[in-house]
Amino acid sequence: MNLDELYERHGESLYRYLLFKLGSAEDAEDVLQEAFCRFARYDLRWKLVRDPQAFVFRLARNEANRFLRRKLGRREGERMIAAGGIGTFAAAFAAPEEPALIFLLRLASDLPADQKEVVYLKVFDGLTFKEIASVCGISANTAASRYRYGIEKLREAVGVKP
Repeated sequence: MNLDELYERHGESLYRYLLFKLGSAEDAEDVLQEAFCRFARYDLRWKLVRDPQAFVFRLARNEANRFLRRKLGRREGERMIAAGGIGTFAAAFAAPEEPALIFLLRLASDLPADQKEVVYLKVFDGLTFKEIASVCGISANTAASRYRYGIEKLREAVGVKP
């Protein structure tokens, strides 16, 4: 897969994900550019990549974490990484106008960081639990559990019983 195909296939969703993690369009653009520079360095290794979508998200996530450490300093960067980044669900959308969506995005932003990221990747990017596990460096069962707990919290917050 060449860089043009990679950008065509994943560029928009990676940008939205980086907006979610970083909360700033400028920062997301910068990190996306850095991520694609890294992708270019992996040219010979693409044949070894089994799941390109999970791989590019993992690389983008790692690049966002490096960016946070540089921007905020190591200690504060690590704290923000543990908190799930400095962005929100709403940051990944261009000013949603639907009141119900705004309400749901606000509720989702209040989820614990580990659940918030898994819910984002599952709902908005359609990654499988196996892919999410690869991106986040956790097991597929852990990804599924975090998703389930996050969805349960959202249901409770809106008054829907399972």
